[in-house]
Amino acid sequence: MTSGLCRYAVLATGLVGVVAAMSSSHGAEPVRLERAVIVADPEEPSFVQYGVEELAGYLKDMTGHEIPVVASGDRALGVRIVVGTKAAQGLFPEHLPDEALGEEGYVVRVTSEGRTACVCVAGTTPHGTKAALNVLMKAIRSEGASAFVPGTLNVAGKPALAKRGMHLNGWAIDYPYSFRSWREEDWQRYLDVLAYQGVNLFYLWPFIEIMPVPLSPEDTEYLQECRRVVDYAQRQHGMEVWLMQCTNRVARDRCGVVDPRLRPYWRPSQEDLDPGNAEHFQAIMASREAMYRIVDNADGVCNIDSDPGFCAGSPLSDYVKVLEGCRALLDEHNRHGKQAKLINWMLWGWGRAERMSMDGLVEHQRLTVQQIREALPEPWWLLCSQFGFLPPDQHQFLPVCREEKVLDKSVFFPYGIIEGEPSYPRTGLEIDRIRNTFENQIEHFPELAGAMGNVQTPLLQFPNVYYFTSAMFDAGYRNRSQQEVMLDLAGYLYPEHKQLVADCFLAMAEPDPVKVEALANLLDGVVREGRLGRGGLFGRKLFPDASIVAHSLVLQLRMRAAQERLAQSITATTPEGECERLLRDYFEAYLAWDTTHGWHRLWGWDQWPVSDARFVTVAEAMRASFGEEPELNACFERIVQALSAQYGEAAVREGCIAHWGK
Repeated sequence: MTSGLCRYAVLATGLVGVVAAMSSSHGAEPVRLERAVIVADPEEPSFVQYGVEELAGYLKDMTGHEIPVVASGDRALGVRIVVGTKAAQGLFPEHLPDEALGEEGYVVRVTSEGRTACVCVAGTTPHGTKAALNVLMKAIRSEGASAFVPGTLNVAGKPALAKRGMHLNGWAIDYPYSFRSWREEDWQRYLDVLAYQGVNLFYLWPFIEIMPVPLSPEDTEYLQECRRVVDYAQRQHGMEVWLMQCTNRVARDRCGVVDPRLRPYWRPSQEDLDPGNAEHFQAIMASREAMYRIVDNADGVCNIDSDPGFCAGSPLSDYVKVLEGCRALLDEHNRHGKQAKLINWMLWGWGRAERMSMDGLVEHQRLTVQQIREALPEPWWLLCSQFGFLPPDQHQFLPVCREEKVLDKSVFFPYGIIEGEPSYPRTGLEIDRIRNTFENQIEHFPELAGAMGNVQTPLLQFPNVYYFTSAMFDAGYRNRSQQEVMLDLAGYLYPEHKQLVADCFLAMAEPDPVKVEALANLLDGVVREGRLGRGGLFGRKLFPDASIVAHSLVLQLRMRAAQERLAQSITATTPEGECERLLRDYFEAYLAWDTTHGWHRLWGWDQWPVSDARFVTVAEAMRASFGEEPELNACFERIVQALSAQYGEAAVREGCIAHWGK
């Protein structure tokens, strides 16, 4: 890599900490790409070739022009985008990334050949080239039908963390909010979005724990689909893929539901077995073998030590026995054989008398690591949890992993930092909290192999997921303000309205109901009139259509505006009619959002009631305003009558009125 490069922040790329700049003969002149030609060696691995196809497709989306992909740039006219070390070697050997950057070292650099601008996109290995392609695609901007990058674009570096993972874990609510309802194409689209964000470790839970053996045709087909999803992540994106499994939870029946996507969990017929019992142990192994036989292409299997799955009083030796059995099955059935990883998810610890207790947990996990080291052959790894309820500077298992000298095979997993699970579906803004996790946890343990986040409602949590993945890829991005992050993200979703969308994301924490409602109305008008425009890098992959994020924001903003207006406006002297209107408006906005994602169709109205600490005070003020209990009850009845036709009487009575003010 060329020495003496000064480091600076380039807003156009969204990258901060790995940016180096140098002058080019084009100065600040943008390099226009609408007539570009992509030069790439056809012998590049499949994930690089797919990245090239994505780049060509993205440029076509922006410009309307077909972007040719050629093996040689000798006869190409105009701007050339040269992808991969082999293609770049013959043209710009001096611009290749320094091999000292490691496997994912990359460079994205505007250079020139004669009077023609070129963009060099190369890595120390194909994985580095994949990273470079993602950096380039995030750097591209558009104006009308023109696409361009800055003429001074010059980015060289490597990702901040070697392994950058994402796990989807949650509950089967309505499509498309829950991944449990996704089909194969949906998984592919979301994997594309994760890849753009630099994710290279995908953690998939096939839910074998709700599929009794012998497998039904429907369960078999679902696992075959999981296998294809694993293959897509590996082949199209070069990702490593881990499967999740519980230690000892095994299904006895299908709960009367044929499609495993719709099957309920956790139910009594999905029971926790005792691996110390020979018959139970064989049932556990038969269940896991059924998954391994079909999903035989994963790079590893990760076993959670508890929740779900547990056996109080079971010794660690029985836990290790399960892992040894899984190891033997992987050796037999997985296409990677003895190279497939077996990963231990350190959570509440196996077999403890009080599962969800912190007492003695750290030392219990130390013993677990020691016994795994003694019993299991390599490769075994650790997924090292951190509980979200702990202060961000309170380390839990990381010191143990350091003392046991296994941090280099440990992936840090601050569970719930992106989104609590389970938690009511809403778009979160936890940028500062996530930043603290990186500053107070990850940065203190540089030996870590990587980090992973989890998300329950992926299409709602773009703000937190985007910041988390960006912080894993680029240490400098951790310094971005919440406002800057939202503007970056909005440009990747809906570039023609990025300021409005960024403001709407920020309004999810805005206390002024007038401002919130005004933004909701603006965005709603854009959506209803079909003016969202071309989808950005992420937006073009949204499903079931590109408006899903914007539409969900509108509903949530309306609920927030009504909630803030209710909480801030009612006093003991507020007229009865005004109290009734404010309460009805809030319930209506709440039900409009709830019935869209179906959270309470899963849990029932007696769970997860309407919640705002201020509502207790508001309810007391309403009682004072109405004076007599019969008059207040009559108000509730009028609200029931007003909303029942659209949302159903049970939803209004049981989901709203019954919990009001509690």
